[in-house]
Amino acid sequence: MIVKNAIEDNIKYDIVLMIMVFGLLVFGSVMVMSAGSFIAAEKFNNDSYFTINQTKNAMIAFFALLAGMLLNYKIYNTKYLMYAGLGLTVLALMYLLISNHSESVKGAKRWIFGFQPSEVAKNMIVFYLAFSLNRKRNELKQFMRGYVYHMVILSSIVGMVLLQPAFSTSMMIFAIGYTMLYISGMKLKHLMSSMILIIPIIIIIALIQPYRLARVTTFLEPEKDTSGKGWQVEQSLIGFGNGGLTGVGLGESRQKEFYLPEPHNDFIFSIIGDELGFAGTILLIAAYVIIMIRGMRIASRAPDYYGFILASGITMTVVIYSIFNMSITLGLVPPTGLPLPMVSYGGTSLIMTMFSMGVLLNISYKSKSQVPIDD
Repeated sequence: MIVKNAIEDNIKYDIVLMIMVFGLLVFGSVMVMSAGSFIAAEKFNNDSYFTINQTKNAMIAFFALLAGMLLNYKIYNTKYLMYAGLGLTVLALMYLLISNHSESVKGAKRWIFGFQPSEVAKNMIVFYLAFSLNRKRNELKQFMRGYVYHMVILSSIVGMVLLQPAFSTSMMIFAIGYTMLYISGMKLKHLMSSMILIIPIIIIIALIQPYRLARVTTFLEPEKDTSGKGWQVEQSLIGFGNGGLTGVGLGESRQKEFYLPEPHNDFIFSIIGDELGFAGTILLIAAYVIIMIRGMRIASRAPDYYGFILASGITMTVVIYSIFNMSITLGLVPPTGLPLPMVSYGGTSLIMTMFSMGVLLNISYKSKSQVPIDD
């Protein structure tokens, strides 16, 4: 009886979440190898180009996962670390905007020495908001010291990412931050009333640039741009159609042969549908649903309010990104570039996501089902 109680009372990691996260890391590496082989051969004369890079990224991401798991999550609830982290993030984003040495792709400055500050900002805003919302917990109901203060912080980061320009990433950061404000317990009337002003601003920003307007019009009438953005969505849907129930087989997709842009990244979900079929996509969606359920379960059982907010923010980051990426490939929202968490090709995004999932696992390690979040 004593041994049984000791086992039951033992604090441990969420094994189900751990399996899902590690499984997606391995699965993503395999799919990048398959989806990127043709383009790698054509562009770099090396069909293993993306495979080699993603293997390196996955190894670094694995150690980032371990670091997040082993370090006590309460370390991040310190003002010096959070102020320094937010400050460095702001400096990196500013450097992108003013420097001539930052890497530019298609007119957007998004990389410094091979990493994306916007991906760091996406995770930093989660950690900083969790820290600040916990610190100002008794002031959250106040309009100025609670809502406005945090909206200024969030809007500043969103604005700098938007100026890169990276509209889709900035909107994802805004959605994640706003969700955290809601979960924290801020007054609903503050959140809803301000959206009356925010939504028109977002719409104007989305439509003021011709290329963004083209994305919206293409989404509404794809047949008018069958050689541009309409082509992307059309070919993505063809990929899902080709796959049928069980897919054409791993590595056998034809859509990755220049029919789809970024088949190893933004449109990798379509390649999964093509090669693994409806069954493969359902299993992948199920993995994300399980991560969402386990993540919110961890949040509800967190030892403290800070752990609750942090776990919620990390979980919602994965949920929001996965929903929007899948929706883009299925033609449900206007096409834009967003990675599929832990599956798409990438370095900074994968590493930062895996680190955050490690922190989520650490919160589960520190949690006990009988401890309420308001202790």
